[in-house]
Amino acid sequence: MPAVILIAVGVIFLLDNLHLFPGRELWEYWPVTPMIAGAFKLADAHTPKGRALGGILLAGGGILLASNLGLIPIDAGDLWPLAIIAAGVFMLMSRTGFSWGGGGRYTTNMRSEAAVFGGGKRKINTNDFKYAKFDAVFGGFEIDFREANIMGDSATVEINAVFGGAEVRIPTNWSAVVQAAGVFGGVTDNSTQPNIATTPNFKRLYFKGAAVFGGVNIKN
Repeated sequence: MPAVILIAVGVIFLLDNLHLFPGRELWEYWPVTPMIAGAFKLADAHTPKGRALGGILLAGGGILLASNLGLIPIDAGDLWPLAIIAAGVFMLMSRTGFSWGGGGRYTTNMRSEAAVFGGGKRKINTNDFKYAKFDAVFGGFEIDFREANIMGDSATVEINAVFGGAEVRIPTNWSAVVQAAGVFGGVTDNSTQPNIATTPNFKRLYFKGAAVFGGVNIKN
């Protein structure tokens, strides 16, 4: 779906440049993009934080769309405090806390963290990593797995970057399997993919989540 949306937007602006279609008028409908992302997030969410993020994107996009179409007598430029309100709602719905920044080392095999208007460096060095979730809203993370180990065949990290991003470093014997969605953003795998037949202690790390107007970069 994100790829189809991107192609459709490109086609509309191309036709507008060729004077074959009034594409500029459709720009008023850009809030539909975060609404779609929010709907997908709500459908896939299994935690209060995930549902909160999906609801914020869906409701925020709906308000901006109504403003652009003149359905509410409010200028879109006056609605910027909604971002602060949304951050507060996201904090309240989070079970695992809120981060303004900083760094740390984590030895647990499962963890979850959110950063709103902040972020920091995180070094994972557990011997049995299984799962981690990072939510970055107008913020970002630097996540280092190079001292971690996976006891099973694979593990999962979920990263949701909304107007934010993350840089993730993985060991050379780990293979990154990207299953995350991108809406005007994406997850880029710049790591070296190891050969399963010749690499000792070969592991797979599944990347899930979404990048909405943000990005995630994976490297060794």
